[in-house]
Amino acid sequence: MRKFIKICLPPCLVIVAAVLLPLASCTTNTSSTQSQFYNAGDANLSITGAQFDQYYLVRFDTSVAPHTLALPSAADIIGNLSTPYVGEVFTLAVAADGSNTITLIAGTNVTVKPSALTVTGNTTLTMYAEFDNITSGSEAITIY
Repeated sequence: MRKFIKICLPPCLVIVAAVLLPLASCTTNTSSTQSQFYNAGDANLSITGAQFDQYYLVRFDTSVAPHTLALPSAADIIGNLSTPYVGEVFTLAVAADGSNTITLIAGTNVTVKPSALTVTGNTTLTMYAEFDNITSGSEAITIY
């Protein structure tokens, strides 16, 4: 019996891993593959809708000066997605790696609530962008 396990177990594990590995990347959000990190360094940043949809974390070096993050328009953000829907929520984290702050600048038809307007120094703020309207020409997003 031990010999059988020694011979059969390794190939069985390889087969199981090959079957399960593709499932590890499944996601419930079919609109985007948001999962990337963007290092803005010691500079202000204006992101596009494609970047907003792609990056999960944007990091700034705020050890010398405060910075701004200019957001794209709601139309640009929503226009980059294959199947957006009202109520869909994207998560975006902004890290201030230093003692100075980061201020968000809203794009057209993007509302940034006061709780998400400023990232204080030495913190990472996780924000939630909710799609309020996806109708072409009337796109609207609120960031909390």
